[in-house]
Amino acid sequence: MEQNQKLIVILLPIIFILGTITIYSSFLYTHPSSVISNNRVHVEFFVMSKCPDAMKCETSMLPSLLKLSSIINFTLSFIATEAKLNDFNCMHGIEECIGNKQQLCIQDMYSQTVFIKYLQCQSKRIDMIPYNGERCASETSGNIIKWHDVQSCVQSNKANELFHKSLQRTYLMAARKSCTIYINGRLWCMHDRFWSNCAEGHDEMSFIRAICSRYNGRNKPVECTIFV
Repeated sequence: MEQNQKLIVILLPIIFILGTITIYSSFLYTHPSSVISNNRVHVEFFVMSKCPDAMKCETSMLPSLLKLSSIINFTLSFIATEAKLNDFNCMHGIEECIGNKQQLCIQDMYSQTVFIKYLQCQSKRIDMIPYNGERCASETSGNIIKWHDVQSCVQSNKANELFHKSLQRTYLMAARKSCTIYINGRLWCMHDRFWSNCAEGHDEMSFIRAICSRYNGRNKPVECTIFV
């Protein structure tokens, strides 16, 4: 009994130290600095797929992301609720949840450029989500996106896992409004009926300038020399 108590006394400080290191490392990962870096710039959109504000963000900003795709890592995360594991509730109904899963599966399965092009197409007609998914996949990817595979993902537990992970990211970053844009882990701009919290602007030129100014690596896109 005494040996067990001594062992606990010895292990508790070690567990505490390891836990502190883990939390600190996680903080560093999820709150990267906005200073200039040679690394790719992390761009995150937090949206609801059938939300008019998401459509505004995506139709305004996705063309810039395509132009700068060589220097960014783009991630789309969703705003919804999960009453219990895999029990998702989306503000615009079940069709939005399906649309979210379509986009998450394609984001997970294909390249960033393929995904952005698909998202551009689907977000132009948010009223048609998720029924425009197959058409957008065909029109934008040159048959790279295999819709049967996407559907298999959407209907599987994989989509639930992606959705759950997406919501965890949304909660972690405290994103509550669709659309919220983060650059390198920091709030850059929001659109909720109108633009707000956009200290660096909210048009295409401002967006490109914000991304390019945070990147100091080689082979900058030509847009970085034009707008910065």
